[in-house]
Amino acid sequence: MPIAEPTGPHIFARRRAALMARAAARGFDGVLAFGHGSALGAGSHSHGALRYLSGWDGHESAALLAITHQAAHLFVASPFMAPLARMQRSDLVLHDVRPQAWRSTLAGILPGPAATIGFGEMPAQIHATFAPHADAALDDEAARLRLVKDATELRHHRAAAALCDLLFGRLGDALLSRRPAWEIQLDLETLARRSGAEQCRTWLTIAPQADYCRYWPAETQQVPQAGDQVLFGVALTLDGHWGHGIRMGAIGPMTPEQRALADHVAAMLDAGLGAIRPGAPLAGIEAAIEGALADSGLATHPGLRRFRSGHGLGFSYEEPLLTEAFRQHFDQGAPPAAPPDIALAPGMLFELHPNLFVPGLGGAAIGEMVLVTPDGPDCLLATPRAPAVWT
Repeated sequence: MPIAEPTGPHIFARRRAALMARAAARGFDGVLAFGHGSALGAGSHSHGALRYLSGWDGHESAALLAITHQAAHLFVASPFMAPLARMQRSDLVLHDVRPQAWRSTLAGILPGPAATIGFGEMPAQIHATFAPHADAALDDEAARLRLVKDATELRHHRAAAALCDLLFGRLGDALLSRRPAWEIQLDLETLARRSGAEQCRTWLTIAPQADYCRYWPAETQQVPQAGDQVLFGVALTLDGHWGHGIRMGAIGPMTPEQRALADHVAAMLDAGLGAIRPGAPLAGIEAAIEGALADSGLATHPGLRRFRSGHGLGFSYEEPLLTEAFRQHFDQGAPPAAPPDIALAPGMLFELHPNLFVPGLGGAAIGEMVLVTPDGPDCLLATPRAPAVWT
């Protein structure tokens, strides 16, 4: 399977220069970008910004990137990460310094005031040492630089989509092995890692009536049986670029009720895809999906549960700004979506995954990686979206 080449240092340098131009326009002489490592997976937003600007992954440790007009300095939180940083990121000035000394070390590097990125995820003990820098956030400016993917990013995302397809293609045989769902997940996640993914997290719901996204061994003990629904989600990274998708099916014939749910979700996805065209409002995607749900008659069904219908995709699992246009429905207390004033443009990348879980009926979900092109949406996954039937 072809895997995209690692991103070159000149591309990171170009991204930093673009960010510094925006920071200088606001009167800053530098930028401080804090980020967790990839071990948090989808649970970190700061990692995406740090990876976009530097290519560095601290894995289970955090890092700080200090950008000036003269150089880019990488501060690693763990001494065990310093050898890897020297090997992988020779384009950066490495500082093998613990977080409590980051601020004092920066005194000799920053010529003046610095803007910040990712400080909202910085541990309070470190954050307190950075006053007054801690309130000079430049997160939105950095996020706007990431809205449109360049050719290098798109090559990686397409390769990540191919890895998702690889796992979808192996699911049927894995189900027939008659092993618990968590063992199937482990095998498929290992396959993704062996095939080039840095990390892979799946969810696999196997039940007569699918109820929610089941991730962990304690909730994935079910052995596939005739009559079960199967919903399978994949989220992985390749050189820091996320790939993501969801496919579904049944072991044996689907019930009429489950077929109807699948049809409703397919209609929601089609509506969302139909709203994707250059110049159209970002908010139109969610509005179209919600309109299709209203047409289904299920929007007010007692007990209906569903998670977010989509999000931006990039160096973060939920790419900033784009994701704000999609409400997290699974959280009953989440506020309505409040998308920024952004129009769709070629090069934006989304994961659209409308979903429905209805007590007494079952569940349905379809997830597509969708690229905005001059001609409309381009779905990057090759696996058919129609529900599979495994016998």
